[in-house]
Amino acid sequence: MLSTHKPPALRVSRSYIRSHLLAIYSQEPPSFLAPALYHKATIPHDSKRSTTASLRQIKPPLINSSDALNPPASTLPPLLTLPTRPPNFSGTQRFTFYYQTGKAYISFYKSGVKSIYHNYKILRQLRSRVPQKKSFEQALRDGALTRGEYHLIKRTRRDAFRIPLFGLVLAICGEFTPLVVIFIGLNGAVPRTCHIPRQIDSARKKREARRKESFRQGTVTRGDREEFDDVQRLPKPILTHVGKSLGLYSSLWDKIGLTPTVLLPPRIRKAVERIDADDFAIHRDGGVKQLSDEEAKLAAEERGIDVVGKAMGEIRSVLLKWMEARKWAPITELVSKRPSVWPQER
Repeated sequence: MLSTHKPPALRVSRSYIRSHLLAIYSQEPPSFLAPALYHKATIPHDSKRSTTASLRQIKPPLINSSDALNPPASTLPPLLTLPTRPPNFSGTQRFTFYYQTGKAYISFYKSGVKSIYHNYKILRQLRSRVPQKKSFEQALRDGALTRGEYHLIKRTRRDAFRIPLFGLVLAICGEFTPLVVIFIGLNGAVPRTCHIPRQIDSARKKREARRKESFRQGTVTRGDREEFDDVQRLPKPILTHVGKSLGLYSSLWDKIGLTPTVLLPPRIRKAVERIDADDFAIHRDGGVKQLSDEEAKLAAEERGIDVVGKAMGEIRSVLLKWMEARKWAPITELVSKRPSVWPQER
């Protein structure tokens, strides 16, 4: 006859479960589960703290710590792969080609928007390092941020601001968005992570042509060192040239024959502060030679240096010359002159 005796129910207290969970999560995760994706965080065995609060200490890293100089690739446009145009471009092949091209652009834009969302989550974590009354440039100088983290913050904030209008354009135009952006001129509405190669090249050529015209007019031949040290004392021709060279105001002002002289001084001061902090961070976090090719181009653009048709070696050489000249000259003076005449000493 089988026994009907039931074993006593196993009762496990909450404190027992909590202590064992803490013991598990306080161990370092296996290397095959988190090779470089998680911080090695330990959780103290404190019975007064909840398990949820303890597990919050395990967070994904902000940026790969091995590269403090270059921001992550997610701050740049993803790779755009377009189909090859068939030799017999007619009939069904024509339709298939355009359909695949449209899908490639939609996939590209989706990847760009996802990158912004990913970067924004990192940005929220980085904000906790910066006191409310301190600027990001000050945090960069104080060592609270690396150069890569600083540029992730700046680019993500700019891109997030452009998302609403760009999302509307993308929803209306769909696969025709690239045509609308290029031919109508909506660069200012497109996040940087969604810039197609042709759009980037076009914007660079226009800015450099505008800078070349300003140099041709000879508007920067005047001005001594003391004037360059103080933005408020800059003559109007130099003020205008710096604004054009750094892209601080729209070219529409040139077409109507006006210059926003009231808006330029505060914008130039902010640009000078940004470039000055970036110069400091480049020197601290690895130097010009450690910049990736695309980051070297972007750094040159931000300083009013031409990059179109230039070899990477030449771009890096000019950046190195810039860093050397910064020992003797203010930023506005370097922007106002060609690299060949940058001062090498006081």
